[in-house]
Amino acid sequence: MKVAAAIPAWNEQKAISSVVLLTREHVDKVLVVNDGSGDRTGLLARTAGAEVISHGKSKGKGGGIATALRWARDSDVDILVLLDGDGQHDPDAIPTLIEPILKEEADITIGSRWHHEKGLKEMPFHRVMGNWVLSTATSMSLSKQIKDSQSGYRAFHKRTFKSFSGAMENGFAVESEMITLADKDGYRWKEVGIPASYDDLDTSTHGSFYHGLSVLGKAMRLMRMYQPARFFLALSLLPMIMAGTVVVYSRITYPDVNLLPMGSMYIVVSMVILMNYFWFCGIMLSGVNRTADRMLKMMMRSGEKNG
Repeated sequence: MKVAAAIPAWNEQKAISSVVLLTREHVDKVLVVNDGSGDRTGLLARTAGAEVISHGKSKGKGGGIATALRWARDSDVDILVLLDGDGQHDPDAIPTLIEPILKEEADITIGSRWHHEKGLKEMPFHRVMGNWVLSTATSMSLSKQIKDSQSGYRAFHKRTFKSFSGAMENGFAVESEMITLADKDGYRWKEVGIPASYDDLDTSTHGSFYHGLSVLGKAMRLMRMYQPARFFLALSLLPMIMAGTVVVYSRITYPDVNLLPMGSMYIVVSMVILMNYFWFCGIMLSGVNRTADRMLKMMMRSGEKNG
């Protein structure tokens, strides 16, 4: 099978040459998507033996991945490996990453730091906690739990490319979006343990905080679209907690009164109504989603028969 690697890169002149050279040992072709870099990333990548596609201006990681997928389709690639150009991902892990795909055990593999004994040792604490929160949120829109939803080290069989043909998130939330789209289309995905290096990488909490908020927002939107019952169930917990808090507070404040004060009663009743509204929305939208999926499948089968 023809295996290629694509490396979305933005101002990665420090590490891109070594990443390309090490990656070439394990794949047939290497593409570097030079995403509007202001340094010599493109020149150094080409010198190291990679094919380079340059964006005139930065399109974000999602834009880089979209370019890589188009290139893979045009190049008739069977397996596409995605990895970062900053040296965080070890190219020597590529054979381990693609092995489940070669064995037909999975259509997509994700390099997981949580499944490797050394994968989390060098990760800063705020990244560990942020990754856990984002992976938990992403898992709510999937058919099974994912431990490392933000890993950019992934491999895809060419049959999965069509899942990503639509518009994708430009930012780092593309990691959550891709696995959600593939899961929705029924493709098998598996996490594979990999090491990760954070030497000389920016580990500040400032950029990670805003990155995390954008990914969390996208994960919640994906859950609302594909798993509305889970989304609205999660929302219903807020009025439930508020109603319970008001009841407990009122009983402690007025222990000799059998009934709740009028103000507290209004709040509790309002929260119960809101909670039931969220449940109703979740049930209705979940039913609409299932009906729409069945109708779409029927139309596709009908089109195949007529074609």
